[in-house]
Amino acid sequence: MNRRHFVSGCLTCSAHMLGIASYAPGQIRNVFAQQEESKIVVKKKWGSLEKVADGAWALISTPFTTRDFTTVCNGGIVAGSKGVLCIESFNKPKGATWLANQAKELTGRWPTDIVSTHFHGDHTAGHKGYFVDGQKPNVWLTKKTKAAAEKSFIARKMKDNSFKNVSIISPDDKTIIDLGDRKVKLINRSGHTPSDVTVEVVDPKIIWCGDLFFNRVFPNYSDATPSKLAVYAKQLEKSSDVIFVPGHGPVADQAAVKIYQEFLAFVGDHADKSHQAGDKVAAAAEKFELPESLKNWLVWSPQNIKLAMRAWYRELNKKS
Repeated sequence: MNRRHFVSGCLTCSAHMLGIASYAPGQIRNVFAQQEESKIVVKKKWGSLEKVADGAWALISTPFTTRDFTTVCNGGIVAGSKGVLCIESFNKPKGATWLANQAKELTGRWPTDIVSTHFHGDHTAGHKGYFVDGQKPNVWLTKKTKAAAEKSFIARKMKDNSFKNVSIISPDDKTIIDLGDRKVKLINRSGHTPSDVTVEVVDPKIIWCGDLFFNRVFPNYSDATPSKLAVYAKQLEKSSDVIFVPGHGPVADQAAVKIYQEFLAFVGDHADKSHQAGDKVAAAAEKFELPESLKNWLVWSPQNIKLAMRAWYRELNKKS
């Protein structure tokens, strides 16, 4: 992947979700009907904050019907006796500030730590929203995420084009954020981008998957290495009592993760057969159709399918 392609990818997630947002409101409501109203503590135009365990909340972004792109991606809050972690910096500073204020209201404290799961703009561009009123939380990023996101900030001519208070996530998977009576592991992975991180609460078992997992929403393949995406999505499999917060879509369980793996396998199989048949990317995308078992997934503008085929063809062409 060349530098231009890597940096331009920081801008693509919002466009990807905008393409999805053009779809029928009825289908969108069906996808998010999984949310349990009794667990929702706050609801806004851009999403809702859902309690997933004591001291842990998932922000589920729903920009599709309102076209309010304040957050775009999912995120969350994890509180311990000594610190509070906010997950993702969102598309706009307004989204980050809003989540930080929710953390303060729910826990009595402004976030002490922030983590972004990868470099795409809907996960990083709002970072300065956490640094208001003299607040200085610790920001956790991989080296690749920091470098690529900051290049995209410059390309977008953002006034504040660098991160503050950065701690680099260790490449050896030993980064642990100690919130006091609760520990959070930051695990290096890849597949959606060259540098993905999952945020894993030890007790109770909750995993913020970033965009390695889209729940019932067609994934963004713009910067993906599809074979690695399948491998790392498989690694998300845990015991049945784990709560999964995807990068996009509603909170999920183990069964939903397995369906996602089925979805990825189907996309890969279609790309492989099309490649072997000699089809071009556009033809492969045009012929793509989900099986009946996956028809309830929220798909897409045709461009999103083409991105998936293009990503697979990049790999397949290297092998042939």
